[in-house]
Amino acid sequence: MEIQNTGGINGPDPIQPARISPRKLTPPSTPSPSADSAEISAPARFLALLRDVPPVRQEKVDALRALIASGEYETPQRIAGAVDRILEELG
Repeated sequence: MEIQNTGGINGPDPIQPARISPRKLTPPSTPSPSADSAEISAPARFLALLRDVPPVRQEKVDALRALIASGEYETPQRIAGAVDRILEELG
């Protein structure tokens, strides 16, 4: 079997500028530059502050809890000091 003719297939059509719409030839308009902005919510600011809080010193907390539980924490000197600080704050 021998193929002699391709049946009129000539390849791609030539470019015909008259068929291109003038609208497609104009460059797209560039949007005016706008300033980007972002707002940080109050909860996000609070969480950022929490990241800077120093870690809890559990040994100190446990020692104070033990003093309070044993009744040794509330001494007359500590109570007087607390009252003095409260009066200073009230001015």
